[in-house]
Amino acid sequence: MIKFFRKIRQKLLVENRFNKYLLYAIGEIILVVIGILIALQINNWNEDKNEREFEKRMLKELKVALDNDIKTIERNENLVKSWQKSNIYLVKSMETKKQKNLNIDSVKYHLDFIWGIGIAFVSNNGPYEALKSSGLDKIENNDLRQEISKLYSFDLPALDVWINQIIRGSITEKFILFDQLFDVKISLVDNNIEKKLIVKNVDFLSSPIFSDIINKSVGVTDGSLPAFQNARKKMSALSKKIAQKLNQYD
Repeated sequence: MIKFFRKIRQKLLVENRFNKYLLYAIGEIILVVIGILIALQINNWNEDKNEREFEKRMLKELKVALDNDIKTIERNENLVKSWQKSNIYLVKSMETKKQKNLNIDSVKYHLDFIWGIGIAFVSNNGPYEALKSSGLDKIENNDLRQEISKLYSFDLPALDVWINQIIRGSITEKFILFDQLFDVKISLVDNNIEKKLIVKNVDFLSSPIFSDIINKSVGVTDGSLPAFQNARKKMSALSKKIAQKLNQYD
């Protein structure tokens, strides 16, 4: 009888030890799982923090590039507006019935302006290309990401084609017409070559070639000004949205 109870006692001790070991093992597994989950959470937090830091840095660089390009466009806009004034002055001079009474110096001033002027624009795409190569999805806000992509993938390339291909083609034709109508004096001033139109009178105002020059000149300004204004408005709007996003980090 004593042996029977002893065996039962030993069996209970063994089962008790097993239960303790089982509980211990389960506890260890739970601790390991919790440790893994915490590590994953910390890793995800670090990745998210790094992505937000990257987004912040790229948006700052993008905004600097945008603001500089906006200033360039504003300068071009003012240049085109001055160009338009010269076009208007010369058109009025062509239409006046008393061309002989025109001030030759004023005529030559506006003539020199449209002769020597040109338009070119190259946007700074560096920050956008760096962002694109790293993944545009790094920009958290979907609307902001789409606007950035549209501006640099469509709007600015369209402006580039208009200004640097179509418009510059007209400018080149304008220079050719000037060469047909006017002689040019070339001189060396302070080791720099200077070219001046030779204008002795206003008889050229009645020339069909000069009429072609004015047509080319007006075409350039009428096409360039709205293109610049439209691009500037979109760039300014995007710059403001980027600024708002950056303010969320402060």
